[in-house]
Amino acid sequence: MMLNRKIILLFLLYLSCISCSCRRTFSERNPELDVKRFDTGLCKYLNKQVTEEAFTVQYKSFLDVFGMSVIGVGSSDSIGFYERLNTFFLEPTLMSLYKREQELFPDFEFVDRELNPALTMLLKEFPGLKSPSVYVHVSGLNQNVIVTDEVLSLSADKYLGIDYPLYKDFFYDYQRQNMTPERIVPDYLLGFMMANFPFEGNQEVLLERMLYEGKLRYILSLLLPERDPQEYVAYTKAQYSWCNDHQSEIWKIILKSDHLYVSDYMIVTQYMNDAPYTVAISPKSPGRIGEWVGYQIISAFMKNRPKTTLIDLMKLTDAGQLLKDSKYKP
Repeated sequence: MMLNRKIILLFLLYLSCISCSCRRTFSERNPELDVKRFDTGLCKYLNKQVTEEAFTVQYKSFLDVFGMSVIGVGSSDSIGFYERLNTFFLEPTLMSLYKREQELFPDFEFVDRELNPALTMLLKEFPGLKSPSVYVHVSGLNQNVIVTDEVLSLSADKYLGIDYPLYKDFFYDYQRQNMTPERIVPDYLLGFMMANFPFEGNQEVLLERMLYEGKLRYILSLLLPERDPQEYVAYTKAQYSWCNDHQSEIWKIILKSDHLYVSDYMIVTQYMNDAPYTVAISPKSPGRIGEWVGYQIISAFMKNRPKTTLIDLMKLTDAGQLLKDSKYKP
């Protein structure tokens, strides 16, 4: 059966006022949204602790997504699927990575405790969203977050810690800073939102990209109100402090350079792409500073328009008017 899927690779000021509805719903949990440990189930199958039949029965709904989209060995119904699956995971480096993932995450209660009520609240704020089956998988540093019409899953082998030796062979320092267990829940939520609220503006206009990313980070801050503010934009405390301390200068540079409205994809990448620093701003700045600025603008807008619902916020498409209404002037 063909899967209608939307698959996304994933690679601030703290809100002093959170809506009443967000406060009411944050503690609620839906048992159906607890993470299903496909990673552990697959590990048991590979180590012959469970039979092929038992493994298939338990995870059939996710196996096709995993086989076709994550490791590229086809659907579970295809001839030779399990032979290809076993062969894929025979690679020694991958098995070492897998072993470490299982050691580091013997259970996912720390994730369920935060992710479950956050997803529950998100689904209530956006009743048109379909409740997903939530999984965790291992991809060999391949597909990170997977979102389909039925599934939300994350590759836990991308979160083994900044100093995990294998990471140093494949990732730069600025990339490894977010490859920690603390990023699991935010990345689940961002992946789910990016799939369900796809960017529909002009990819070559900086302001439109900034405001889109800012909306997602604003919603994330409501879903995870107990997090430190820098975590909404995946910064360190030092990076976040630098942006706060230089907020006025950052904004002046953007305005003086006429970067907000010009249609130029290269300008957009300077502000939005993951990098050691934001070239257009300063060698001392963090990368992705466009996300941070977008979050500040959306936060200012929601402070000025507190009756705006999250659904209405996501429907606002006039970037210029949204900026004007935010009265953002650092």
